[in-house]
Amino acid sequence: MTDKPTPIPSASSVLSRRSLLRASVAVGVTAMVSGLMPWQSVMAAAQSDADFIALSQFLVSRTVNPVLAARYYAALAKRAPNFMTNVIALKQLVGERGFKHVDEYLALTDADPSLKATATSIISAWYLGVVGEPADAQMISYSQAMMYGPTHGILIIPTYGGGPNSWGPKPAATQDFKL
Repeated sequence: MTDKPTPIPSASSVLSRRSLLRASVAVGVTAMVSGLMPWQSVMAAAQSDADFIALSQFLVSRTVNPVLAARYYAALAKRAPNFMTNVIALKQLVGERGFKHVDEYLALTDADPSLKATATSIISAWYLGVVGEPADAQMISYSQAMMYGPTHGILIIPTYGGGPNSWGPKPAATQDFKL
């Protein structure tokens, strides 16, 4: 049995292996760094959702559904370009002043009108289940709108709601009606 000696790699093959190793490390680092960017946006979105949920719970004085919160947040943010900034500012104001109930915030005489409008739009969305004005209203939740909470167990939530402007036009004249 003859032992063949292991060939010694040449300088050019070592150089190419080193180049390959360097290139693969560079590609790996680049992929890792670029992979962090989407996670940062996901983390920022998760933080904004958490801020919105906390602010919503303060404004409506009860726990809120996180799925509906995400839908309300998206619809409200679509209609107001400064909505996210106002949510953060409003949450910070509530925290700094140590408000325990929404009535304390609403009693402020020096409240920023933009923040007050944001608070009103959030409260309105949760209670009505609708975001926006009648011309461009978006139905988010019908049966889980908070306006039905006070009569829960006494009145049945209507299941025929078609959303904003679902009643149709007003009749022209009531005199034409005969039994």
